Amino acid sequence: MDRLVVICVSAFLVGGVGLAFASRKEDRTVKRSRLIKFITYFGIVIGFVLCALAGTWVVTTVMAAVAALGAWEMARALPRASGGRIGAGLVMGGTYALAATGAVLFVKLSPAGTTVFLYLVVCAFDGFSQVTGQLLGRHRLAPRISPGKTIEGSAGGLLFAVGMGLWLRPLVGWGVARTVAACCLIAALGLAGDLSASAVKRRAGVKDFSGLLPGHGGILDRFDSFFLASAAWIAAAALAHLWPGPTN
Repeated sequence: MDRLVVICVSAFLVGGVGLAFASRKEDRTVKRSRLIKFITYFGIVIGFVLCALAGTWVVTTVMAAVAALGAWEMARALPRASGGRIGAGLVMGGTYALAATGAVLFVKLSPAGTTVFLYLVVCAFDGFSQVTGQLLGRHRLAPRISPGKTIEGSAGGLLFAVGMGLWLRPLVGWGVARTVAACCLIAALGLAGDLSASAVKRRAGVKDFSGLLPGHGGILDRFDSFFLASAAWIAAAALAHLWPGPTN
């Protein structure tokens, strides 16, 4: 527990310094918005980690609530995102349902250490992609889907995600090579989940899924990456006959 607190606080201190440096020339409104987002993100991350450590039923209940709120947000966006086409709506809604169900199963069936490992690696990639992008971003990654994402930001996020995974290696008991490979895959899945959600928002003509989380938008704006990464993890575990989860 103490180790996790040190890791989380240290990561946020590094991110905070990077954010402050990246925001030094921005106007007061932008600085305030980024600060609110930073503080909210810290609360979300610490809160989720504590829930994971509190027990399976606690984190499962929380994830089920997150999935339900995400379903509400998705239902609001689907009519416009699908353009009124039933088939498109079913594909987008069905994809969300599979990812959300996989995320709930993941936290229910995985040991606390595995849940924390995956969640913090995803958060490291997501958070530091933004910070690195604000500092160094020059080349857009997917301008038609998410104009704010850059190649440089994603590369920085990947480096920090790998670093986070190596720091958290005792939680899963893996060697260095396996940890690095897993972190790269988790980051790729997290990015895919993020871009998929951004594509839905772009088609729906909205910036955020809702305003539930100050500075972040909706639940899906914060958990889209985790949904896909955790769903893929539990699916891979099942296919590899490692159900309820790859713990060794």
